[in-house]
Amino acid sequence: MSTILAATDPDTLKNAALGLSAGSLLVAIVLMKVISGIMGKVVSTVIFVAIALVGYSQRSEITDCVNSVKAASQSAETELQIPQELTCQFFGQDITVKVPQINN
Repeated sequence: MSTILAATDPDTLKNAALGLSAGSLLVAIVLMKVISGIMGKVVSTVIFVAIALVGYSQRSEITDCVNSVKAASQSAETELQIPQELTCQFFGQDITVKVPQINN
């Protein structure tokens, strides 16, 4: 799975996390209309809001990863100092990101 995520554009991953958040909130709203008991409504709402928050928090993880890759590729004075790969996390999965070599 990490190979698929590593080959995906960061903006696509951010949009997927945002879509997960929006979809989760939409399902929570629909279930509020369908479920008749108050406890069922409260439990399902809490679960889906938690899923939405986790999905939204991944957007910041992706942004931090992109920023660290950019910083690693631009900060080294020589090409030998640039790390070949960095490891980031997306939903708890380690993703290996190759650092692009910037030729001056």
